[in-house]
Amino acid sequence: MSFFSRLKLRYGKLLVVGTVCALTGFAAGVFADAKKQMVVVPFQDAKFIPLDPTRPDGPQLAVLWGDPTKGPSAMLLKLKKGGGRLHFHTSDYHLVQLQGTMKHWAEGVQETDAQPLGPGSYWFQPGNQAHGDACMTDECLMFVNWAGKRDSKLAEAPKKYRRHLVTEQPSTTWD
Repeated sequence: MSFFSRLKLRYGKLLVVGTVCALTGFAAGVFADAKKQMVVVPFQDAKFIPLDPTRPDGPQLAVLWGDPTKGPSAMLLKLKKGGGRLHFHTSDYHLVQLQGTMKHWAEGVQETDAQPLGPGSYWFQPGNQAHGDACMTDECLMFVNWAGKRDSKLAEAPKKYRRHLVTEQPSTTWD
């Protein structure tokens, strides 16, 4: 067999193998997308449950997709008027204010200096960065998209304020 015949045979096999791999990958992608389904949740059908079962009148959430205890998810979140202590989450989240007026501030900023945020306002909160939140109206409603597991831990208070804290138990703040 001549050199060119062997070369043609070798690259012919590579071409066939490459084509089969490409088609297999394409087919896998098509079938994976075929398993995706449209999700529609009318607001009146959203199932709100207490964020903390021991506080049934506290913050309420309605999971729209995902499992917030395990990984990425999206939810509607309702809060009543009031504020929370500085806290942080291990995962990033994106939030859009739907109803009411909120304040959201970073550690080192006073709540009184935070700008009021009404419907349509947005913020991105990186994971592991302390922040505070307060609902300024009777009720606030937000859409929250979590990049990972939803958790919440109290931020360590600065030394001059620690004596004022009664407890450092895990936070039951909304976010």
